[in-house]
Amino acid sequence: MTARPILGASMSWAERHRPKDLDDIVANPTAVAELRKWAAAWQRGRPDKKAVILQGPPGIGKTSAALALAKEMGWSVVEMNASDSRNAEAIRKVATRGAVLQTFSDSGEFLRAAQGGRKLIVLDEADNVFGREDRGGIGAIVETIQTSGQPIVLIANDYYGLTRRSSSLKRLSKTIKFQPIHDDAMKNILRTITTKEGVDVASEVLDVIVERSSGDLRSAINDLESLAIGKDAVRATGTKALGYRDRERTIFPAIEEILRSGDARRAKDAATGLDESPEDLILWVDQNLGHEFGRPDDLARGYDALSRADVFLGRARRRQSFGLWSYAKELMSSGVAVARKGRGRGGQLEFPYYLIQMARSRAQRGARTSLATKLARHLHVSRTLILDELLPTIRMLFQGDEELRVNLTAALRLEDAEVALLMEEPESSHAVKHLLEKAALVAGARAPESKEGSLPAFDEDDADAA
Repeated sequence: MTARPILGASMSWAERHRPKDLDDIVANPTAVAELRKWAAAWQRGRPDKKAVILQGPPGIGKTSAALALAKEMGWSVVEMNASDSRNAEAIRKVATRGAVLQTFSDSGEFLRAAQGGRKLIVLDEADNVFGREDRGGIGAIVETIQTSGQPIVLIANDYYGLTRRSSSLKRLSKTIKFQPIHDDAMKNILRTITTKEGVDVASEVLDVIVERSSGDLRSAINDLESLAIGKDAVRATGTKALGYRDRERTIFPAIEEILRSGDARRAKDAATGLDESPEDLILWVDQNLGHEFGRPDDLARGYDALSRADVFLGRARRRQSFGLWSYAKELMSSGVAVARKGRGRGGQLEFPYYLIQMARSRAQRGARTSLATKLARHLHVSRTLILDELLPTIRMLFQGDEELRVNLTAALRLEDAEVALLMEEPESSHAVKHLLEKAALVAGARAPESKEGSLPAFDEDDADAA
């Protein structure tokens, strides 16, 4: 049984912007209406079908719809996902007993069903109940549906794969089909997210993301997030970075294999199939290992394998002997995979924090360099002198003198990032935008009288008119 992640800075955009209720789901209105109708039948008593199967390709909102339904109906949620054991014993313990005997209060306390509200049991990736670890799982699911006093949602990408092993499962469940999301609806969703995140993304960038997604909203949001990391704006040229996202499409499943399969061969094959250097791959494993491995002894073994991999990476760099990469990759994939003996925590995989910080740092360094170049040209000094000695003084003067602030911005044609650096404010802040508006007005008013690169005279009326 896996708890939903807590909202935080490291939460992915796909998770952060998950719909809060069914009205927030702008696609698949027919499926949403059917889901509501099924839930309403539970409010009146018990429907003919106590379970519903949400079927359709990945990334189109099936899990989001189930969780939004629970929120709308005031139901608490018990969720079992791919990282949880789904054998007969585990399913009976978590689902059957819980469904028949008890529910949860908002504070997390167990209540008898007569005391509390309904509880929605959600089995994610129900079509992946395979293998020895999940033996008897399908039978336990059928038993749960038959004996349940609570609503049950099964989520499946492969409907045939789920139902072919049990005709009873198909007979006992209502099936609701979710379709890939249309391009216009997806673009509107992405635009809403950019507004909430304070990122100005060009319309043509959203078009490219939508086209590449093939109806998979989660993939599109991941694309959008990867392009917007460390930025306040993304222009058409920014889509070149989606070349990296092509690698990211394969790296998330690979990290899942390494951290969740427990199989050395599968983990090694996943790592070998990546177009990713070991020095980048180790960052992904390191970022997610601590979140995924739940037991202290598993963590110790996992980090031991990862640290040994890092030793080989260091030797490869120092000796320029990149044949050692193969040993490092083996340790960070197979070595980490077999380190886990118990069940993991599950949850959302995260983009490496180090890469996020490096992206932000690159953007800041670029702004510092371009600002220093403009100031050096205008003041007839070296860029090194600006960066090493004068920039703190210029920043202090810039912040304390509005006339200088407006004139310098206009004369040097400073950009958002450069102004933000001098003001020590976010690029998207009102102060930065207001200053740029004033500077544009002053520059436009004085342009016929001023030589290029000279400081235009500051006119309070011109500035205030902005």
